[in-house]
Amino acid sequence: MPQSRREQIVREVMVRCQAAVAPVAVLRQPTAAIPREQAPALVVFIESDAPVKRINELMERELVLRIIGHARDPTDGYAIADDLLCRAHLALLLDATLGSLALSVAEMDAGYQAEDADVEAIAIPAIYRITYRTLISDISQGG
Repeated sequence: MPQSRREQIVREVMVRCQAAVAPVAVLRQPTAAIPREQAPALVVFIESDAPVKRINELMERELVLRIIGHARDPTDGYAIADDLLCRAHLALLLDATLGSLALSVAEMDAGYQAEDADVEAIAIPAIYRITYRTLISDISQGG
């Protein structure tokens, strides 16, 4: 069963992030809150994936990922979450083609927030835009 180029890229991002932050867990789009005992953690969300430009039989696409460093620490959760993001950032931009799966990886923005439900819970998101190409007729094939 073929995988879309988007899925190939997301899986590669997960592998690179896991290697960068090990032994910390990297979670993909969790549907429930991260339990206290699972923090710190790095979370990857797909924000969007959109076709942006047709080039002959190719479609250029932009995949936007939100990567969040989560930490619960009474002394300095910001430092822990920031460290996770720094390591993930380095892993993603060391090879901005993600092993030739993408044309580029670009950082968009970041934010800082404390979770309202838990004063020790810190979540620092960073947004990345990954530009890639597929065939018009087959989204599993790069172009």
